Amino acid sequence: MSLTFTQAQQILNTSFIAHTSVGTVELRLIEASELPGRGMPTEFRMPMALIFSAPASPLLTQDNYHIDHPQLGRQYWAMSPVQAPRNPPVTVNNEPLMFYQVLFN
Repeated sequence: MSLTFTQAQQILNTSFIAHTSVGTVELRLIEASELPGRGMPTEFRMPMALIFSAPASPLLTQDNYHIDHPQLGRQYWAMSPVQAPRNPPVTVNNEPLMFYQVLFN
């Protein structure tokens, strides 16, 4: 499945499950943004970045992960840790969060 920006916008603030070597980790999609196409032909999808929040532990390293979502099914995405967005979400208990990015070209 090729995720579109419109689809990403429709699933903002929903949960994903990442399968890691230490078990599953719940991710929440908190941001989706289109990136500059830099002269790409219009028939190609615009590059897109998805930003996820997750518990601070376990820390996920830059790697490829199987990701499950109720609407998207199972995906295999390259994910990397990133700095917190400008307006990061706050948990009910003020627990620290980590942030991860998936890029689509």
